[in-house]
Formats: sequence, structure tokens, C-alpha cells
Amino acid sequence: MVASLALLASGAARGQPVADHIDITAVAVEGKSAEVCAERVERLASQTRKLSLATTPPYDLSDGLRAFYDHVLRLDANGELSSTAQLSTVYVTGYTAAGDRQRRAVTPFIRVEVSRPVGTPAESPSLISMSWLWLQRVVQVADPAGRLIERPQLHRFDFVGEVATTYGTWGHAVARCRAGGDRQWFGAVAVWTYLPP
Repeated sequence: MVASLALLASGAARGQPVADHIDITAVAVEGKSAEVCAERVERLASQTRKLSLATTPPYDLSDGLRAFYDHVLRLDANGELSSTAQLSTVYVTGYTAAGDRQRRAVTPFIRVEVSRPVGTPAESPSLISMSWLWLQRVVQVADPAGRLIERPQLHRFDFVGEVATTYGTWGHAVARCRAGGDRQWFGAVAVWTYLPP
């Protein structure tokens, strides 16, 4: 799985409504230990410029890269956005105990809020907070009756930062590594790029 925006001050000063865009890229990273995971996350964070320009999963940037999410959002005329349902569907292919192929849809989501609290100076950046739910994998387990149940292993990453309002500027935030399933550690990096209309 991660997982975002701003007000164009010059347009607002002229009294023109502005609806800008922000491109969000979220990347999940795994490692066999907390140290390995943290090192991979920090390496990605130091390459946010490259990550902000990526249009496909940038596997060359980091070992252990496990997910890539890219989405463009439109801000309202105040340079704000409040979204709790930016859904994308991920299809998981697996097999039953009998060897029959199955295809299941899982819908991780990204929640984004971009705000400019009352009193924020026009030249100041917007505030951004984001939650990204990433699917590691689907685990098949048997219930007491012997039926197979598919349980998704999900990881939630939370990011907080600021969005500068200059064309092409980018920002990033890191979700520190935490222990996950399969004896792995997971962390994430989110990068957002400001794109005027």
C-alpha cells in the first residue's frame, strides 16, 4: 500500500476561484528487521524528487518496495479537500484448497484532508493529513466447519505534512516501520506534488 494540494495565492488575491490539483504517490516498503525496513524507508524519503515524477512503480529506487499508489486529486476554490472515500479496487488472485483459481476484490482506501485553518496567511502552505490502507496479502484459513475463509492482511499508514503552493513543488512524509505479518516490518513514504490547473 500510500497513500496530497493547495491554494494558489496569486489567483485568490485577484479574486479568481482556483481549483488546483495535487498528485499523491504512496509507497510501502518491507524488511526482515526494523533496521532494514527503516534504512529502505529513509533511502526512499531521500529520493522524493524521483518518486514524485514516477508514473509506474519505481522498483529501481528501493529494495523491498511492495506497493505503489498514485492518484491525482482536485482541490476546491479555497485550496481545500476533505475526502473519506477515495477508493481504488485491488484484485487478488489465489487458489482454493482444491486448486481452483479464485479472484477477489479488496478495496484499500486513501483518506485525504487538505485544509487552511482560519487565519492562515495567504502565502503559507496548506496542511495535509492522509491515511492509506494497504493490502499485504490475503490469507486463507479454515473455520471450525472446515470452510476456507479469506482474511486480508492490511496495514494502515498515516501521514501529516504541508503543501507548498508553487508549481511543481513537492513534499513528503514518512510512516515509520512497524511489525507486520509474516515476520516482516512495514513502513511507507508518501510524496505529493502541487499541480496548478
